[in-house]
Amino acid sequence: MYELTLLERIESLEFEGKEIEETSAQKEMRSIITYLRKLLNTNKGSVEIAQDLGMPDMTVFAGGGISETMQKIEEAILEVVLKYERRLSQVKVKIDSNEDDVLNIHFRLEGVLARHENLPVFLESSVQPGGKVKIKRQGNRIV
Repeated sequence: MYELTLLERIESLEFEGKEIEETSAQKEMRSIITYLRKLLNTNKGSVEIAQDLGMPDMTVFAGGGISETMQKIEEAILEVVLKYERRLSQVKVKIDSNEDDVLNIHFRLEGVLARHENLPVFLESSVQPGGKVKIKRQGNRIV
């Protein structure tokens, strides 16, 4: 059950006996996606006990051109995921160009579940104009 966060474990006590058939890896993946949504939508410096938790303001990356800004965003996402989501390993972040949707920044997050080395993780994400990050599973390539 350690694939879930503490609050998710407490919440699951309410639903004991009503649980949907779900593998350990599926529970863990659902928990990771939920946590990444929260993590990537948290402003860096807004958490008293961990000033580096969260993302810098992605609407004001100064200097350089668009490619340098995209690289900074990739690096910021990778840094926070590597530090605060230990259930993922071999994490890679890649910005995707989407000519049909120029107002949002799209990126892929790939890796493997740390406890299930053979289970790859593929997530599609986007940063919207206001800085909000959305995350979803990429196709059917995930547990």
